[in-house]
Amino acid sequence: MEHLTLKTDLSAGATSISNLFLDYYMPKASGEYTKVYLYLLRSLQGGRQDLTVAGLADALEYTESDILRALKYWEKHHLLKLECDASNTLLGIYILQVPEPAADTERLHIPSESAAPGRKSYSRSELAQFAEQAECRQLLFVCEQYMKKTLSPSEMETILYFYDQLHFSADLIEYLVEYCVCKGSRSIHYIETVALAWAEAGIQTVSQAKERTTTYTRNTFSVMKAFGINDRNPVEPELKYINKWLKEYDFTLDLILEACRRTMERLHKPNFEYADRILQSWSEQKVHTAEDVRRLDEEHQKRLSARQKPAPAPSSTRFSNFEQRDYNFDELEKQLIENS
Repeated sequence: MEHLTLKTDLSAGATSISNLFLDYYMPKASGEYTKVYLYLLRSLQGGRQDLTVAGLADALEYTESDILRALKYWEKHHLLKLECDASNTLLGIYILQVPEPAADTERLHIPSESAAPGRKSYSRSELAQFAEQAECRQLLFVCEQYMKKTLSPSEMETILYFYDQLHFSADLIEYLVEYCVCKGSRSIHYIETVALAWAEAGIQTVSQAKERTTTYTRNTFSVMKAFGINDRNPVEPELKYINKWLKEYDFTLDLILEACRRTMERLHKPNFEYADRILQSWSEQKVHTAEDVRRLDEEHQKRLSARQKPAPAPSSTRFSNFEQRDYNFDELEKQLIENS
């Protein structure tokens, strides 16, 4: 296995991350791509220069293909320069200064103080005052029933943070905890993450929260159904793909389902990675509607027709009787994918 030489023009020392990266490049990148880039920064500034693609894959629990896709993604955005030999084998990675983004690049939206205020600690007297309120006592009791445990002081403070500082109603907090538990998590940290997302989205009522969660659930299970998966919930890698298609690529559900349909038509089995390749290609080609897809299909068909035009009759030579093979490139591609 070839070792990769990792070089940079960044200053050495503590691992620092450019604000340009955090504000402009990170929001549009998938979590996997971001983790690869951050791991490279940490490895470089920690003095490690004996990296391999396989080692990166093992460290981050990805496949080698995942690592290579991430490297090529950051090279395309001019944050990395990949050094390869004549046979296109990766030999080195050069980490570049983060470039200034284009003027129309969207900046990461940092939630305002009013949308998600920082948590404050409560004194004993303040906690006692909350405990005297019947609504708060009932709320904490219901939360304990859902979480099947006695709340710790820290967990109680978090629930009160939703109530007192995020200004969630008791009914909304009960639905929040119920929703998170039904999704399989009783972690107060996960519940807080969902609560902050709801606060940033301006959700203040149970009906608003139900509309948000119902839309997410409907989209998720529509994708699973399109893949013929009806007997189980999606697993974490599948949820990451679906979230990526909906948020990073910003595709409508009908385009995502079309990619799933084409995947099943081509492979005859569900394959999230193959569907992701289709959607990534559409994203790169600025596809936004079904009409855009039809236009691409027509252009593709025209190219195929041009390649299939009959060639001029060959002159009579000693090779004239050689039987020409008619290769089906679509079928070859299918076999390669199924055997990979």
